[in-house]
Amino acid sequence: MKVLGLNRTVLLGEWRLLSRDPAAWVALLVLTAALLGALVQGLSREQAVAASLARWADTDAAHMEAAADLARRLERDGGDISSFRDPRNADVVGRRLGVQHLALPSTRLGALAVGQTDLHPAWHPVSLESRDRLLAEGELTHPRRLAVGPFDVSFVVVFIAPLLLLGLLASVPAREREAGMLPWVVMQGGGFGSWLLGRVLPRSLLVLVPILIVGVLAPLLQASPDGVAGDGQTLVRGLIWCAQVTVYLAFWAALALWVGTLPLDGARSALALAFAWLLFVVLIPSVSQVALDLAHPQPSRMAYVDAMRAATDVARAEGSETLARYLEDHPELAGETVDLDDFFAQRLLVQERVEDELAPLSAAFEAQRAARAGQAAWLRLASPALLAMDGLADAAGTGEPRHRHFMDQVHGFHEQWHAFFAPRVLSGERFFDHEGVPGFIYEKEPLSRLLPRSMLLLASTSVFVLILGWLALRRCRSLPKVIGNG
Repeated sequence: MKVLGLNRTVLLGEWRLLSRDPAAWVALLVLTAALLGALVQGLSREQAVAASLARWADTDAAHMEAAADLARRLERDGGDISSFRDPRNADVVGRRLGVQHLALPSTRLGALAVGQTDLHPAWHPVSLESRDRLLAEGELTHPRRLAVGPFDVSFVVVFIAPLLLLGLLASVPAREREAGMLPWVVMQGGGFGSWLLGRVLPRSLLVLVPILIVGVLAPLLQASPDGVAGDGQTLVRGLIWCAQVTVYLAFWAALALWVGTLPLDGARSALALAFAWLLFVVLIPSVSQVALDLAHPQPSRMAYVDAMRAATDVARAEGSETLARYLEDHPELAGETVDLDDFFAQRLLVQERVEDELAPLSAAFEAQRAARAGQAAWLRLASPALLAMDGLADAAGTGEPRHRHFMDQVHGFHEQWHAFFAPRVLSGERFFDHEGVPGFIYEKEPLSRLLPRSMLLLASTSVFVLILGWLALRRCRSLPKVIGNG
């Protein structure tokens, strides 16, 4: 009971001190302003993206409906129209008139973290064009903005919140040591560790609570096609996001707690904490990126483009022979008459042949990407900031894993699209099945994939917290030595 009484007394006294400390009010004001600004910007960004995707969906539907109406009218009334604009041509519909733009819907927490959304297009078109050409299209952020970096709530959490927290904790307990107050703390009973924890906890909550409030408000203020209010996945993602924030700030609080037990004065404690912030937030992530680029450089894009051009030239020169061999292998598509000079059929087969010849290079790019991802997963273990950035983005649904899950569906739908249109193009028959064109339905990433990743990131950050807490506890148990250095 005496320990509990001391803790209660310390906590109440600390809250009173904070309420009268101008630095605490300034820190709270700066944090609140940064969080609100980041939240408003995130909500505006998500609203703009949602509106853009809705326009693409309406435009795609309108184009397909217009193509179907024109095809029926031409067949009924006749008329001259270019073969390259004829909606009765399966190649024209599958390559131009019926293009579908597949979008990765935002989660209700998307406003909290930009994640990888500024590096990946918000939508991907799917048509009869080659996959590589389609992936080069889409909506990307301006390069200048990419160089500056995004400003979102997660940026505030990873970069700004630790600075404010360390600023509040830098003088704990250096100020008491310099004033010779530590012996009086011991005389009151309860232990130096419990007293120090009572000093750290209110200051940590002053930074943590506003962030958690914003994390709760964001899904309530954002309307998202990926779910509705009360959606179970949204709730789980929100809990994971709040847990990531709590564990990350707990690391900085534990670091400040440990530094506070060292025989350092206020100025040196502040300098040590500032260096720690620079090390974990700036230096280690920068060095990790450089190491990643050196260990796993991307294959040459110029070599890929040169190989594509060479394969295309050869395939075009042998277009008629390629079509003849294909129809020999698939006589059901030849029909009663065979036109070996059919431009659309030749173009489709040339494209397929080029993709087959470039498959080894594409596989090399994918293998290098996978190697970089694996190396990055190990490098992020060197810094809680890297773990937090990945964890917050993943919880918000803007991380790399969810995008890869979406891209797998895009590739699968591209194959489905090609399987639907290719036989109709090669047969040369008129196309009227506009209503039967495949439609894309996004499937959410299951929680069974999200939870293990999130638990691993939380556990990795918790290791840092436990190590620093253990070091601080050892210092607290060596209290005579600590006080003797005062």
